Amino acid sequence: MTRTKKMENRAASEALFGSCARGDTDRLSDRDFLIVDDDVAVLRARAMSLKAEGVSVASYTFRKLEALAERGALFLQHLRLEASIVSDRNERLAKLLDGFRPNECYDREIRDNSNLAALITTIPPGPNAELWAADVLYVTVRNFGVLWLASRGRHLFAYDRILEALQEEGLLHAAGISTLRRLRFLKSLYRSDDSATSGTVIRMIREALAGLPEEYFPSAIRTVPAGEVLAGPSPADGSPAYLQVRDLEKRIIAARFLGCNRFADPALTSLNEWVRNPRAYANLSASKAPELRRRLAALGDISQIVRNG
Repeated sequence: MTRTKKMENRAASEALFGSCARGDTDRLSDRDFLIVDDDVAVLRARAMSLKAEGVSVASYTFRKLEALAERGALFLQHLRLEASIVSDRNERLAKLLDGFRPNECYDREIRDNSNLAALITTIPPGPNAELWAADVLYVTVRNFGVLWLASRGRHLFAYDRILEALQEEGLLHAAGISTLRRLRFLKSLYRSDDSATSGTVIRMIREALAGLPEEYFPSAIRTVPAGEVLAGPSPADGSPAYLQVRDLEKRIIAARFLGCNRFADPALTSLNEWVRNPRAYANLSASKAPELRRRLAALGDISQIVRNG
């Protein structure tokens, strides 16, 4: 068969996954699309084209996806059970997924997820910070459900079904599930740069936390001065890259609250873009996290001097 120009622009392997592949989309659903290739330039160009069409892109080199498979990452199980492969040169993706087997225990990942959830214990002022916290809580609730259930041989990835299964397992009360479902709406507001009334979202987060197991989630959330966030303690050495970038994201929100809306520092300008796609840029930003935190703290100091001067 003759390859068309459109086919040549594709990555080596591509697949639809998530709610679109399952057939349970709603108005809040993203169109999740996986692209895999050995050539980073191909991935970058293809991702740019797909994002222009409103697609949520998960971009991986085969090397990175194979490394995730070796670690037993449940993203591979998600793809294995639910993805619809659109194109697959030499059936490389299909073979990788067919050979994948999940781990029997995910205790370390559950602990890492709890540390991620702990980021929302303190947040800077403002509605954007509250929506950020709601987004992080949604991510950690879903992650916890996927990991905890997988450790018991149940592999579920749809958010509503995860909540129902956690209720069946006795970890959630039926009365709290409606509040936890609303986190998905708040997440969509945050990721679409929408707005919310200050104080409203944090009340919903507190309601959600009250229904979650304290062993795995913080028991409280409080608003602290933005300068305190910028000068606050860093994640522990060796923390996962995703936790690092979400921590940096919180610090950017704090810097903006203090009036640092335009980052003159080129590295911080880049960081502002990285946090919009933490899945793709987590490793890069995490490697630079200590220096970026220092620069953000310096911005906060300058802002405070200007305000008090």
